[in-house]
Amino acid sequence: MGCTGCRAGWDPPVDTVWLTVPAYALADPAAADRALAAARTVLAPRTVVPSPLLARHPGPGTWLPVEDRRADLRIGLGHGVLAAARGGYGCLDLAEVVLSHPGPWPRLVGYSDLTVLHAAWWVRGRRDGVYGFLAGVPHGERARASTRALLADGTVRIDPSAAPQAAVLVPGIAEGPAFPACLRVLAGLAGTALQPSLAGCVVVLEDIDERPYRMDRDLWQLHAAGMLDRIAGLAFGRFPAEHPPGYAGPSAAEVAAAWARRLGVPAVFGLPVGHDADPVSLPVGGRLRLAADPAGWNLQAWP
Repeated sequence: MGCTGCRAGWDPPVDTVWLTVPAYALADPAAADRALAAARTVLAPRTVVPSPLLARHPGPGTWLPVEDRRADLRIGLGHGVLAAARGGYGCLDLAEVVLSHPGPWPRLVGYSDLTVLHAAWWVRGRRDGVYGFLAGVPHGERARASTRALLADGTVRIDPSAAPQAAVLVPGIAEGPAFPACLRVLAGLAGTALQPSLAGCVVVLEDIDERPYRMDRDLWQLHAAGMLDRIAGLAFGRFPAEHPPGYAGPSAAEVAAAWARRLGVPAVFGLPVGHDADPVSLPVGGRLRLAADPAGWNLQAWP
């Protein structure tokens, strides 16, 4: 797929993956070994090249110096696939590297704070990423299989057999480019150079530890910024969060339903995506079709 600013007729070598740490550092050498092994298993037959940042462990919940991560990203942009070992806050530090890069662009794999980079790729015109599979984060066969499928042929499907707890919020059929994102991170991009244009998209929103009123606030921010104007459909993750003592407001599902009705688009809630024990990976930019009615629903992706 071409991109704004890319040199005609040239793409990075498609058979190499730069496995990096764009945000939080990995905890210890054992965590780095597990991430590299998982990446080699899932991203094969491509050759996985570990970034030197995988070997740096300043302590739990910390991130490495900004200039080191920026330099590492510049190297990663020369590979066919750029994959993150884990998320966590820190990708905003890399925005200026992405916005100033002339291209070409690798495919991007990751979720959570990687929403920042997926949005940057999007505004620069590269739209064939994978929202899912952080090699250094615990995951299961569903995450592995869907990531392989998306990188191989761009297809994936989710239906009630994979998510029996999911519910239809607003019935209907929606089809368009897919834009999955971590809600809190995406809301933070409103009004910036990284704000993606989502008109016509099926938008998939997920997060963790965001209480319903915070979720509502973020959706309001996206709406006020015009980011939800003319979207084709909405799909939500599970939004697990502990409510504060005495909370008597709406649930996350009720907040999602109110916004889906307000926007007048087909919507489902409760998908196993993003911050899930074994999330299904979704395309960023590939076609996504959401079919939802009281009798059932399904989500299908293809290139």
